[in-house]
Amino acid sequence: MGAGSLQATRLLLTTVPGLEDLLLEEAARLLRTVKRREVRRGRVLLEYSRPLEAGELSALLSRLALAEKAYVVLLEAKVGSLEEVSRAVRQGLCCLEDLLKPPVYFAVEAARVGEHPFTSRDIAREVGSVIQELKPSPPVSLDDPDVLLYAELVGDEFRLCVDLTPFMSLKDRGYRVYLHPSALNPIVARAMCRIARVQEGDVVVDPMCGSGTIIIECMLEAPNARGVGCDVNPAHVRGAALNARAAGIMADFVVADVKSLARVIRPPVDVVAANPPYGIREKAVGGLRRVYEWLFEGSSRILGEGGRLVMLSPLRGLVEEAWRRIKRLELLKRRAVEVGGLKAYIFLFAKR
Repeated sequence: MGAGSLQATRLLLTTVPGLEDLLLEEAARLLRTVKRREVRRGRVLLEYSRPLEAGELSALLSRLALAEKAYVVLLEAKVGSLEEVSRAVRQGLCCLEDLLKPPVYFAVEAARVGEHPFTSRDIAREVGSVIQELKPSPPVSLDDPDVLLYAELVGDEFRLCVDLTPFMSLKDRGYRVYLHPSALNPIVARAMCRIARVQEGDVVVDPMCGSGTIIIECMLEAPNARGVGCDVNPAHVRGAALNARAAGIMADFVVADVKSLARVIRPPVDVVAANPPYGIREKAVGGLRRVYEWLFEGSSRILGEGGRLVMLSPLRGLVEEAWRRIKRLELLKRRAVEVGGLKAYIFLFAKR
């Protein structure tokens, strides 16, 4: 990718909207040379006090758990038209000369957020045309470029970047050998672990584990924790075990209904982490209201003193109604996130 010619002093990281502060905290912890940071919706912009070396970038990408994409920012400008996009790229061509020397092939992807009288495709075409003004003109390969450039226009903020994870996302975990029909985004699962403060030695239980994403992410976060996943569907339990094995995780998975949680799991448990059904893709056996009540009832019985229940759901009213009926847990936090186009909430409760 010609990374040796990149002056990587500014990075753009994207994530699930609502998790920006957690990603910022993670990135600052992994590389402590940050001198400036900005947060936008679903985006974190970092400026470093010195150019990052290729090895540092590689290590950062391998350790980021809450980012979807990562880019090196080449130039930024305020623009209001395609002509101004062209002008900004033309003024920054000097930073592309070494990066795109033939025989390096390039392509441009673009994204646009907000109201504009042109499309993302128009932006990509405009940027590509200006870049080909370089002498010699760099060749284009849409299918297999050596450098994938990313142009985004958010409102009037234009950025041209190098994609560090071309044609893939950091959320695409390699352990997913079994696919659940409504699998949870692993970035959200890892965020739930962080919010619940999962630590080494904790016992973590997911009463509706599906393909095991929450348990796997919790144990990647704290490898010496003990993970137990339950699901009423035997196929999901077998699939979760396969995924855990692919992730190098030793966890227990059992066939059990959330209604029988207190009979299956021996207390005390440190964390119950759950992504209960929403009634959209999958129906809840017993009905949504009862499932949420069983989740609170079972959690309150198996959690030790100070134990935490972290859960994700777009059904805020239903969650809080079920919580008030049980009255054994205290609501500590409620965080809005965007999951699959839905506004959902990560709730954190603690046993009194």
